[in-house]
Amino acid sequence: MPPLRQRKTGDTVAEDSSDPSENNQNGVSNGQQAHKTTANPKPTLAPAPTPAPLLDTVCSFSAKTFTTDQGLKIIQWSSWAISYLTASSKHHKETLSPALRKLYNEVSFTRYVLRFYGLFQSLEGFRSGSWAGGSWDNPKIAKIAKYLMAGSMIFYYPLEHVAYAGWQLPTLSKFSRDNANKISALSCVFWSVYIIGDFWASCLKWKELKKQLNDLGRLLAVKKRDDDKTGMMEVEQEQHALAKRIRLVKLQVIRCLLFILPSVNWSLPNWATNPLLGELPLNGLMLAEAYTSVYQSLVGMRD
Repeated sequence: MPPLRQRKTGDTVAEDSSDPSENNQNGVSNGQQAHKTTANPKPTLAPAPTPAPLLDTVCSFSAKTFTTDQGLKIIQWSSWAISYLTASSKHHKETLSPALRKLYNEVSFTRYVLRFYGLFQSLEGFRSGSWAGGSWDNPKIAKIAKYLMAGSMIFYYPLEHVAYAGWQLPTLSKFSRDNANKISALSCVFWSVYIIGDFWASCLKWKELKKQLNDLGRLLAVKKRDDDKTGMMEVEQEQHALAKRIRLVKLQVIRCLLFILPSVNWSLPNWATNPLLGELPLNGLMLAEAYTSVYQSLVGMRD
C-alpha cells in the first residue's frame, strides 16, 4: 500500500489586467503600452490532514509483500471457516457456502503467485545471514537462520513453483496432478525444516532477551539507589523496547506451534487422498495462525 502523500497547493498565477483600449483612454499609444503589475497573492497552504491511525496502519500494512500475504491469509482462511460453518445451513449451503469455498481456493493459488520471488529472498538471506534478525550473543541463532531457515527455503520455493505449474498448467508442464501433489509434499518437507529451525531460533532469542531484561532490572535498581533520574528513564525505555521484542518472539513461537502439524500433514505423500489431519483441525490451525500473524505484525508497528 503506497503511503498517502499530501498534495501542495500550487502558486496562484496572476493574470495581466492591462488592456490596450484602456491604455489609449489614459493617453498612452499602442506603441507605448503601459503594463500594470499585479502582485501575486501569497499561496495558501492546505490545512494539515486530520490524523487517521486506522488508515495509516492499513496503508503501512499493505505496503509490504509480507504483510499483504498475511492479509490474504485472513481472507483465505476466514472464507473457508464461514463456508464450513454454513455448509449445513438450509439457507446458505447452496449459495454462500460454495461461493466462499471457491474464493478460499482462488485466494490460496493467488498466494502462490506472490511467493514467486521467495527464492531470491532466500538466497539473499543465506548469503547475508539477515534472517537471524540482527546480531545475537548466541552464535547458534545465526547458523540456524542461515542453514536451516534460509537454506531450506532455497529448495522449498522452486519445488512449490513446480507443483503450482503442475496444478495450473498440466498440459504445458506435462505433470499429472498426482505428481504435482508429490512435488508439493516434498516442498513441505523443507517447509517443516524451516519451521523447526524458526522455533529453535525463537526459543534461543527468547532466552537471550529475557537475560538482557533481567540485567536491565538490576541496572535500574542501581540507578534508583543513586537517584539518577536520567539514567532511570533511559533504562526504562530500553526495558520497554526489550519487552516488545520478547512479545514478538513469543508470538513467533506460537505461530511455529500452529504451523507444525499442518506442515507434517502436507509433507506426507498421500496428503491429498489420505490426510493425517481432518479438514476442521487442519484448516482451523491455519486460521488461528493467520490471525496470530496479523496480530504480531500490528504489535511490531506500534511504538
